[in-house]
This record gives sequence, C-alpha cells and structure tokens, in this order.
Amino acid sequence: LTAFYLARCDENKSKWMDIGEINLSTYKMWATHSVWNWENKHFLLQAEYHFCKGQLSNAEGKYKDAIESSQKHRFVHEEGLANELLSALYTATGNNKKAEHHMSEARSCYKRWG
Repeated sequence: LTAFYLARCDENKSKWMDIGEINLSTYKMWATHSVWNWENKHFLLQAEYHFCKGQLSNAEGKYKDAIESSQKHRFVHEEGLANELLSALYTATGNNKKAEHHMSEARSCYKRWG
C-alpha cells in the first residue's frame, strides 16, 4: 500500500510502481492459497494500483470488493482501511458526499475493532 501511495505523490513514481506491482503479484499468489486471509488484501492492492494508473472506476470497484471481502471474512480493521482509502479516492475526484460517507464507515469499523 505504501508503495502505491508514494507512487501518487513522489517524483520516483516508476520506482514505487515497480515495488507495488511486485507485491501485487505476491498477494495474488497468496490469495489463491488462502482466500479467507488474502482476498481482501489483494483487492485493496489492486484498487491502489488502479488509482495510481488513473483508472478510477476500476479502483472504485476494487475498493468495494475489498470492503465486501473484509466484511465476509470479518477483518473489521481492514474493512475500515478499505473505506478510508475509498474515501481518499472520492476526495481526490471531488465527490465529497461519498468521501464523508466512507470516512464515517471507516471510523465505525475502527471503533468496533477497538
């Protein structure tokens, strides 16, 4: 996640994208071995990848997949993170109403998580 974040805001975008893409491949492999543990994380990395590439509708869909998978597998803290990052996408695109909604969802998840 950090590599893709840095790819959006650092001058060494290609360096960070390369690191992120290596991790994305690793998570894809892990997700095939343990869907329960890795699926939501893989979706989240895919979302960040698409966000970096400017493929915003694909990113939005993968964030939503990450949220759904986190709920299904009861990773409430990762559900919160996915909501928080989706909120950042909506903020970046000027959709403040959806950004506020997903940030509120993130806070709710973090409260439940403790």
